[in-house]
Amino acid sequence: MAADYRVRIQIRQSLENNYFNNANQPFAANIAFQVAFCYQIGFGVKSNDIQRRLWLERSLRKLDDLKIEKEAVRPVRWKSKIMRKLNGLVHIDLIHEYRVCGLNKLDEACNEYEREVSDMAREFGGLHFICLASMNNLASTFWNQGRSKEAEELLVQVMETRKRVLGQEHPDTLASMCDLASTFWNQGRSKEAEELLVQVMETRKRVLGQEHPETLTSMGNLASTFWNQGRSKEAEELEVQVMETLKRVLGQEHPSTLTSMGNLGSTYRNQGRSKEAEELEVQVMETRKRVLGQEHPDTLTSMGNLALTYMSQGRRKEAEELQIEAVNRLRTTLGDNHPTTVQAIADLASFGEGRAAP
Repeated sequence: MAADYRVRIQIRQSLENNYFNNANQPFAANIAFQVAFCYQIGFGVKSNDIQRRLWLERSLRKLDDLKIEKEAVRPVRWKSKIMRKLNGLVHIDLIHEYRVCGLNKLDEACNEYEREVSDMAREFGGLHFICLASMNNLASTFWNQGRSKEAEELLVQVMETRKRVLGQEHPDTLASMCDLASTFWNQGRSKEAEELLVQVMETRKRVLGQEHPETLTSMGNLASTFWNQGRSKEAEELEVQVMETLKRVLGQEHPSTLTSMGNLGSTYRNQGRSKEAEELEVQVMETRKRVLGQEHPDTLTSMGNLALTYMSQGRRKEAEELQIEAVNRLRTTLGDNHPTTVQAIADLASFGEGRAAP
């Protein structure tokens, strides 16, 4: 849901550097025009009229050319798959990095997103897909600052706008509903989350079909909500359905299939069905070792899941050995401060607490 504003900053800085390092005057002039447009709309930098005029002069173009360029971007081409794909490429979720770097980095991200929302709304209007995507980014940052109410208000605004402009069944509208459901879920409002997720799932079944990846993702999300409500049997039924469909459609070794197998394994473990959990988790781990390699984070996550199952079976020595291996490899591949590493270390510490318990 979130985007790293530094991607846009790096693009704009790269354009400026290329201008000064390029001896080809027509090419350099084109670059200068792109930089002027960045300062016009606030892409990767605060909107600045003085800088815009300076770069426009370097481009040997006129102000009317910038207006034409802006009008070319202004239409809300919601039904264009290319535009949605480009939008998705710009918006990359790196919010966990801000959490690792500390609150000051989150504050920096928040300030930049607020600036971006303001600039984009001024240039394109509040209904433009770029503005709504920026609001989603800001909502994610609010959430990670502990400002859940403000995050919720923004997500509701984005969802309602997309409903009105695009319709109830548009993919972007459904994505907004999923974002809001996640917020409700994290606030402990599981019933409201469930209502949204059921609506999304049923819509995707009808519009996309029972076996579409987005439909299956909706079913998995709903299964997680059922589990957190203590409805483990309903969660299991959905997870089995998702897993079997993915096996048939994508194959036994597809990443999505393996993820669904791991989810079902966790459900079995939490139901006390540790033998069934172990069978699935061993299969997932061995497949990921072969397909992704021993050091891949997904492989190491699988090792950690299996270690938890070993602990539930009372096989403490095997659990600790496996978890220690996973922790050491995560430290090497992701670093000590990565959330996945931190969680793995916490799990290992809990094994030690279990040993000390009477």
